[in-house]
Amino acid sequence: MTLTLGEFERQLQPLLTGWTAEPQAHGWHLWRPERSVIISCWQRPALRLGVLLLPCLDVSIAFSGNADQEADFIEDFLRYFRRGGG
Repeated sequence: MTLTLGEFERQLQPLLTGWTAEPQAHGWHLWRPERSVIISCWQRPALRLGVLLLPCLDVSIAFSGNADQEADFIEDFLRYFRRGGG
């Protein structure tokens, strides 16, 4: 993702509503009854595109729960992190 860790954390906050969230060394552990999500983040070297220098964040998401719950979480995640463009 072309975000800094701070930008990612700010955009993540609305998604955390309804979840119990525990910060971890490289991310967050979220849980609700019968499901949990671990979001891990690592800041990578900036991406250079000509004169542009873009932050780069490596994000992984691990689930426990059923496929419908996973799909619902991903849908919410994408809604909060959709950046537009065109």
